[in-house]
Amino acid sequence: MNKTLASYYQQAYACEQQHFNQCFYCGCEATERDHCPPLHMLQSIIDLGEEADFVAIAACYECHALLHNERLMTIDERFSKLKKKLSNKYAKPLRVYNMWEESELGDMSDEFAHSIQAGMKLGKEAAERLAFTGFSYATEEARVTVREKTKEFDVEGTVFTDFKEALNYCITVLKVQKSDFYKILVEDYQGDFSKALSQYRHRHDKVTAAKDGNTLIKDFSKLHKQNSDFVTRTVKHFISKDPSLTTEGALDKLYNNYIKK
Repeated sequence: MNKTLASYYQQAYACEQQHFNQCFYCGCEATERDHCPPLHMLQSIIDLGEEADFVAIAACYECHALLHNERLMTIDERFSKLKKKLSNKYAKPLRVYNMWEESELGDMSDEFAHSIQAGMKLGKEAAERLAFTGFSYATEEARVTVREKTKEFDVEGTVFTDFKEALNYCITVLKVQKSDFYKILVEDYQGDFSKALSQYRHRHDKVTAAKDGNTLIKDFSKLHKQNSDFVTRTVKHFISKDPSLTTEGALDKLYNNYIKK
C-alpha cells in the first residue's frame, strides 16, 4: 500500500462495542478495510479534484471484494451499492428462503429436501445481511451517527418488519399467486409491496378479463352456430374501432348486424 496515498484516508471505527470487528455493510466479521473511494483509484480522483469521504472502514472479505472496483465517493453510496450487489448475488437462495417453509420439507424426497434446506439457510443469512443497517462510527475529525432503524414493509396498512412475513401475508390473506407475485415484487419493484400489488392485480385482471371474454365468445358461437374464429376476429375488429366496447358489447353488435333476422 502506498503510504502517501493511504494518508489521505481517515480510519473509521465503530462507536459501540457490539460492533467492534463487524463489517459496516453487512454485519459479518470484518477482516478488511474498505477504502472510500478505492485506494487504487485515488490518484486519478485527486488529479481531477473530485470530492469524496476519504474514509477507511471495517468490511468483511466479500463486501470488500464486491466494492473493490466501485468508483463511489461516499460511504452512503457504497452502502447502497453493496446491498444491491448482495441482493443480485444471492437472488436464488433468497427466493428459496422466501418461497419455502421448514414444514414443507417432510413432503419432499431426501435429496430435494436437502437442496431446499441448504438454499433456505444461505437465503436466510443473505436476508439478515441485507437487513443490517450499519452502525455509528467515528473518525479523527467527526462522529457519524447511523440511525439503526428496522426496515418496514407496508402491505395495505398492515406493517411488517420482516420481508418474508409480509410476503406470506400477501399469499395467505390477499390470495396472490406466490411465484408470479414474488417475481413482480423482487425483480420489477425491488420489494415495494404497494407497487407490486397494484401491478399484480392489473395483470391478473387483464388475464381474467381475457379468459371471461374467450368464454363469452365460445358460448356465443355455440348458441348461434357460428364459427368461433369468425366471431373472435369480428369482436376484435369492433373493439379496435371502438375501444370503449366490451366483449359483451361487441357480441351484441355482431348479433344485431349480422345474425339477427
